[in-house]
Amino acid sequence: MINKYMEEEAMIEIDGKTRLIGLMGNPVEHTLSPVIHNGISERMGIPSVYMPFHVEAERVSDAVKGAYALNVLGMNVTVPHKNAVMKELVEIDAAAEHIGAVNTLVRIDGKGGYKGYNTDMMGLRRQIHEDGVNLCRRTVVVLGAGGAAKAVVYMCLLDGAEKVYLLNRTVEKAQAIAVQMNGLGKDTMVIPKAMKDYATISEENLIVFQATSIGLSPNVDQVVLDDPAFYKKVRIGVDLIYNPATTKFMQLVMEQGGKAYNALKMLLYQGVIAYELWHDILVPQDIIDDIYVDLKRKVYPKDNYVLIGFMGSGKTTFGKALAKHCGMDFLDTDEYIEQQAGKSIAQIFEEDGEEAFRQIETETLVQLRDSLHNTVVATGGGMPLRKENARLLKEIGRVNYLTATSREIYDRVKGDTKRPLLQTENPYERICNMMQERKPKYEAACDRVIDTNSNDIEEIIASIIKK
Repeated sequence: MINKYMEEEAMIEIDGKTRLIGLMGNPVEHTLSPVIHNGISERMGIPSVYMPFHVEAERVSDAVKGAYALNVLGMNVTVPHKNAVMKELVEIDAAAEHIGAVNTLVRIDGKGGYKGYNTDMMGLRRQIHEDGVNLCRRTVVVLGAGGAAKAVVYMCLLDGAEKVYLLNRTVEKAQAIAVQMNGLGKDTMVIPKAMKDYATISEENLIVFQATSIGLSPNVDQVVLDDPAFYKKVRIGVDLIYNPATTKFMQLVMEQGGKAYNALKMLLYQGVIAYELWHDILVPQDIIDDIYVDLKRKVYPKDNYVLIGFMGSGKTTFGKALAKHCGMDFLDTDEYIEQQAGKSIAQIFEEDGEEAFRQIETETLVQLRDSLHNTVVATGGGMPLRKENARLLKEIGRVNYLTATSREIYDRVKGDTKRPLLQTENPYERICNMMQERKPKYEAACDRVIDTNSNDIEEIIASIIKK
């Protein structure tokens, strides 16, 4: 008999061939890792399921041995077990050994146990490389001297930074890390300092990693350093916190003209790398991009409703009614684009072509992504057809696909001369063909399908707002 495991929208079939992977830590109740791993498995059709396991400190050894005995493919390890788990492993990757922490266990059947890796550092490294941050021959400042800071310093050594200032309130912790890292024989010089001595750093164009928990939600107004004079020297700031999306540290960096990043992609990539190690595969970038949107929706939920669907499906009519019912704003993306462009959609199609219009749609969504709140968004019929647009719409809010029969759609729009795609000899046939062609993309882009054939506004609104 086949059971079903539900992870958000994903459905994974479980049978005798399904492999178990998981997370051990304490606490684990709020982990985001299942979003990553079960999302990859579902999209790639790989028979594995990821589960969190609450493990007390005194049971770490039992948990590792039990996982191996139960044929568990691999495990992630989170606080407070990243150090303690190391003595339970049959092998440890060199980077994890130097960092002194393991967060990923990979099963090695020939050795009767697990090999430990530190994919946190690998994930951060992949993130900054993707964001175009090059540490080679640069001066880096690391704020903090805990486990995360140590991993950042080791990454700086790997990428050939010229100098790393390691600042901490308790300078002895920074000194201990500096002694170890300087002893690895790399060209990078690690210089420990007390946090209060930050002003003695004379270099400019700094790359700064904020590696403390200061500023983590709900303490969003806190920051480890608040002197604007320091931030004038910062070219790039990376905060290892990802909630809130823009921390106080990041704000201070950007106020002085620097670029700032949070570490949500680090979380994403450490999980992707672990998954690749467990399954000995490479996860396609297209799937990684989808998982990143899933994470952002989980961490930064939006209070907007997005309505997609073919022309005449009722996006504007039902959207305005929904906005009135919920006390929300209403935005029609076609009307917004016309206001911004100073000409009609039909004119854009005629003068610039459909592809130019589709690019305008994408640029519009990028502009609106972070600014819309408490809004019902009605999209143009073709907007979700681009995969990039579909992802952006999911970042904006919960996406509802409004649908109706082709005959109902035709009856609603047959007298409308403003729709450029209907300027054809047989508009009904055109509607039928286009609806059939677009249906899979609409379904892939949405969270929920809403049937509007009834034209019953109250019923349709109830279906959209239903939890």
